[in-house]
Amino acid sequence: MRTHTALLVAAGFFGARSAGATTWQVGVGQTYTTPCAAIQAASAGDEIDIAAGTYTDTCEINPNGIHLKGVGGQPVIDLTNGSIADAKGIYVINGNDITIENLELTGAAISVANGSNGAGLRIQGSGAVVTNCYIHDNQEGILATAQSSGATLTIEFTELSHNGLGDACTTNDCVHNVYLGTGAGGDFAKLLFQFNWDHDLADETSMANGHLLKSRAQENDILYNRITGEDGYDSYEVDLPNGGLGILVGNVIEKGTDANNEYLLQYGEEGYTADGRTNQLYLSSNTFVNDYTEGTFVNVASGGTLSVAHDNVFAGPGTVSSTGTLSVDNVVGTEASFLFANASGYDYHLMSGSPAIGKAVPAGSAGSFSLAPAFEYFQPTASVVRTADSDVGAFEYGTNTTNPSSDAGDSPGDAAIGGSTEAGGDAAGLGGAGASDDGGPGGVGSGGDDGGSPTATAGPVGADGGANGAQPSGASSGCGCVSAGAGAAGPGSWLAIMGLLALWGRRGLRVRHPGRRLPARTP
Repeated sequence: MRTHTALLVAAGFFGARSAGATTWQVGVGQTYTTPCAAIQAASAGDEIDIAAGTYTDTCEINPNGIHLKGVGGQPVIDLTNGSIADAKGIYVINGNDITIENLELTGAAISVANGSNGAGLRIQGSGAVVTNCYIHDNQEGILATAQSSGATLTIEFTELSHNGLGDACTTNDCVHNVYLGTGAGGDFAKLLFQFNWDHDLADETSMANGHLLKSRAQENDILYNRITGEDGYDSYEVDLPNGGLGILVGNVIEKGTDANNEYLLQYGEEGYTADGRTNQLYLSSNTFVNDYTEGTFVNVASGGTLSVAHDNVFAGPGTVSSTGTLSVDNVVGTEASFLFANASGYDYHLMSGSPAIGKAVPAGSAGSFSLAPAFEYFQPTASVVRTADSDVGAFEYGTNTTNPSSDAGDSPGDAAIGGSTEAGGDAAGLGGAGASDDGGPGGVGSGGDDGGSPTATAGPVGADGGANGAQPSGASSGCGCVSAGAGAAGPGSWLAIMGLLALWGRRGLRVRHPGRRLPARTP
């Protein structure tokens, strides 16, 4: 089981549930015993609370503003022995401003003829928020293809692991833990990816595999995550194949010993999309670790710009950047030289005497987005406020990493930080999702397609998406169900960053997830 408390933002930016919205209960002894039955009955803005247990139904989510939430534990939606909706995903999200909270999603798979890319979540609407979930052992973890221009997506406080099952890389296009592809509405305007643990791509085949995070979005704000290959067979850790505005702050990015490619961060290698996007990459206070035998930490294809690279750790063998030598505040060395707390357990906190201590410089900004680190990733899928920024990398020396107590931020309605104002075609930044009944702020955008029959035929979805169920014809305001949520997520704002000022001086403020298991090698 996993719960989380998200960090406080400036008051007034939460999307309230609409007046008259209904909360539906799902579970033993309730009116609805399956989530999809409740989804079919729900209207825009409703909440669906799913009691802990195992469910095996799958469907579309079409009304806007649905909030699908696990309560009393983390429900498991397991399609290991079933067929997924529309030959696309366990939940196919067509509505806008949908929140998926505190669910475990596993077992999504489709045939080679349909693309071999069944997803835990198939997201086609705008403003979706995925928060506090565990998505694992699917062919594709999250596959998102925007059906309207200006679409946004938030993924936060979520663990993604061992997706990429099957042989899609040899029979179709590769599958990934997370993939934002190109849909009928073009590319997503913005992805906000924060406080996640994205790791261990499936190892069924060691010859060809996808990436931990691949996004074609016009802007990608990738903040305070643990993106680690570990024992998996991934290709790239982070892939931004068509460039765009890329902002990476405070991440741990590690390539494992069994990787299938030498690059940790790829940018623009498939060509820069001519849609008015800004092709600039910003790197601040990240810890890059290469456990592979060789590699290039950052590869920027011709036509893109590494605009800022400050205060990053580059540990392990290989070329630091294809752009040439970086400034001296980017510290390079062997893993042993950095005196990490427990490198073999992927704990890259600094110990006394580390050459990364005291070497940081002011990182500046990406437009209105400050590149100064405000948080640190806290294992698993959580965060702690960073009380200083004098050290290089994702962790400040001396950070209290013990179990949080009275210094923890406890309000379930709090939310995480927002994105910048730089997204192409999207004037407002994307706020984080709250864990309260009212949900947190979602993105700005409109127009996912309405639903249709779950028996739609297969059709292409764009590069690396593989073949999937075709877009349904006709309109359906209900649920396209194969055999099952509530408060609306409102628009976010870049002004949410101002809420950090209220937290900056509070030492040790944390967000964390008690409960569900940790792998043996995890610190």
